[in-house]
Amino acid sequence: MSQIRGNSVKPMLRIRVPHFDNSDIIKSLNKTLIGRITNPETQNVGSIVSVMPKIWKLDDGRVTGSDLGLGRFRLDFKREEDILEVLKTEPFSFNQWMVSIVRWEPAVYKNHPCDITFWVSLVGVPTHWWEDRVLRRIGDELGTVREVDEVNAMVKVTVNGTKPLCFEIPVRFETSGEEVDVKVEYEKLSGYCSTCFRLSHDKESCPESDCAEK
Repeated sequence: MSQIRGNSVKPMLRIRVPHFDNSDIIKSLNKTLIGRITNPETQNVGSIVSVMPKIWKLDDGRVTGSDLGLGRFRLDFKREEDILEVLKTEPFSFNQWMVSIVRWEPAVYKNHPCDITFWVSLVGVPTHWWEDRVLRRIGDELGTVREVDEVNAMVKVTVNGTKPLCFEIPVRFETSGEEVDVKVEYEKLSGYCSTCFRLSHDKESCPESDCAEK
């Protein structure tokens, strides 16, 4: 690989790390959450690391955090039960914009972490189609379905927070030939662009918005 600077090309180093046993490091991270902000213009990682334990009422030393750079951070817990209680409160937001917070895993890919889990109401599904397979099929178009609530026509779904949200889906029921537009309502959704439906900026900052061109 090379890097272009002006009219010159400077070679970039490629480093190979020899094999070694990192199982102890992985084990030490079994009570760690890793997070990423969605809107760098309004969210500060240092503030999140400081404030989130207070929001969770765990600012008594049971949680310590650090800035990992590139909008990412880690939160180390002393007790597994505290992690489980915190994850029950998802989705997470800070300063009126969403935050992706997930359990740490040895993952190496761009934009990790980016998962955000919402309970979603599927408004407009005829009541005679409020059935697990139907609701799950609709939820599959939004992300990864975690749970289905047939009583209230809702699904718990994990979405990719770097992609635009979907707020309406045309659904055709092959059995009856019916077709309806299903509106998607995300519980606890905080901050998104009403032009492109992304979580990373508001309408005024959207590259697709007329406001951004002025």
